[in-house]
Amino acid sequence: MEKVTQELMHSLVGEEIDVFSIQSEQRVGKLAITKVEKGRIDTEEFSSFSISLLGDPKNQLPQDNYLFKHSAFGEYPMFMSIHDVDKYQIIISRQRNREVG
Repeated sequence: MEKVTQELMHSLVGEEIDVFSIQSEQRVGKLAITKVEKGRIDTEEFSSFSISLLGDPKNQLPQDNYLFKHSAFGEYPMFMSIHDVDKYQIIISRQRNREVG
C-alpha cells in the first residue's frame, strides 16, 4: 500500500475512486476527486491537506470511515465528511517525518 500524499492525490484529480464500507467490505459508491489543497496545519511538526470529492446525489454516503481503493494507492482507510448533497471532504493531517541524529 502506497502512502496517500498530497502530490499523489493531486495527480488523481478528475479520476474516480471506489468507496467501500469498512464494516461489511462491500462497495458503497464511487466518488470523483475534484480538488486537493494544502491544509491549514503546516508547522515544522505537522502537515495537512484536504481532498474534495463529488458523488451521486441519489447515493448519499454518511460521514464515516471508509476504505478507498484506486490502482494508484491500493486501498486506504480514511474518514470522510459530507458537506452538501453530493460533496464530500477528507482531511489528512500527519506528523512530518523527522530524521534522527
